[in-house]
This record gives sequence, C-alpha cells and structure tokens, in this order.
Amino acid sequence: MYAYTRQAKAKKQAMIVTLLFSLLLCVSGVYMYQKAWSHQNDTLVSVNKTEVPVISLPKTKEVAIRPYTVEAVIAINYYDGENSDINSMTKFEGVYRGNQGIDYSFNKEGFDVVSIFSGEVTDIKEDPLFGFSCTIKSGNLEITYQSLKDMKHKVGDKIKQGEVISLASENVYNKELGNHLHVVVTKDNILMNPEHIYGKAVEDI
Repeated sequence: MYAYTRQAKAKKQAMIVTLLFSLLLCVSGVYMYQKAWSHQNDTLVSVNKTEVPVISLPKTKEVAIRPYTVEAVIAINYYDGENSDINSMTKFEGVYRGNQGIDYSFNKEGFDVVSIFSGEVTDIKEDPLFGFSCTIKSGNLEITYQSLKDMKHKVGDKIKQGEVISLASENVYNKELGNHLHVVVTKDNILMNPEHIYGKAVEDI
C-alpha cells in the first residue's frame, strides 16, 4: 500500500514538473516572438525614416518665343537689303525707308503682345508716330515692342517670358496696317532680324 501511494505521488510530481516545464517553454516562446516582432518593427521604422535622395535636374535654357499667341503673320519684313516675297520697305510722307524690325498683324485686329524673353524693362515711351513702346533687356539683347495700345509696366519692372505686355494697336507711321505689332531687336546695340532669334537662348544668339 505504501509503495503504491509513493508511486502515485511520484507520478503526480512528474506531471507537475512536466506542466511547469511546458508552461516555461510557452512563456519563453511568447517572449522570443514579441522580441522578434519588436525588432522587426524597429527595422521597419528605421527604413521608413530613411531620407530619399532628391536629384536636381539641370535647368533648361529659356529660348525665345514669338511675341503673340494668335496666328499672326508678317505684314512688313525686316530690311536686310535682299529681295523678299514680303515687303520690307515702309512709305511715310512719300519717303520709302527700310524696315528696322518686323511688323506682325492678325487680320488688323488687336491681340495680346507677350514677352519673348524674361528680362527687365529699360525704356517706356509714348511716341506720336509709333504709339506706346516698351523695351525689355535680356542679357546683351534688347527687344522693343512698338505700336502698343497702352503701357501697364514701368522702367525697372521684371517681366517673365510669355507675360502680356500690352495689346497690339494702331499707329500713325504704319496706319494702313491697322492694329499690329512692331518688334525691333538689337544685340550689343546692333540691329538684327527678329525672325532669327526664335527658338534660341539669349547666349546662343
């Protein structure tokens, strides 16, 4: 009887030890899992905080655009001494003169005149023959817009490319053209054909 009781007690103790060992394994497993998950989260947070490098692209050069957004045409061309299909002479008070710029028209209608380049306004005039005019300097290039209806800018203003300068209008010098724009381009104070600058950067002209 004593031997039986002793065996039962030993068996019970063994079961308790086994249960305690199993419980210890479970607790250890949960602890290790939580630790591994916490480490993984730390890694993820670390990755998320990593700054992505920003690559700066080189700035593209600003190239000359046309001084209008309508389908304007050349009414009087730039006079370069060569024969042309388009008239390059202007008759005023019975005297013919070579055109020092180009006159653009749009069915004799008024149209927005926009800046060919970004730059600074260096001169504003109201001439009895040519109407309002505005000169904008970009690098060593100066572009004068004449036969304007009015003037919204003043000397020293910064003008962005494509910004509206004024409205093409009439003038006394070329009255037969109706509303039109007269553009004069000089580089280092030397006249040049405005048609030769479009699509080019200032430094490439």
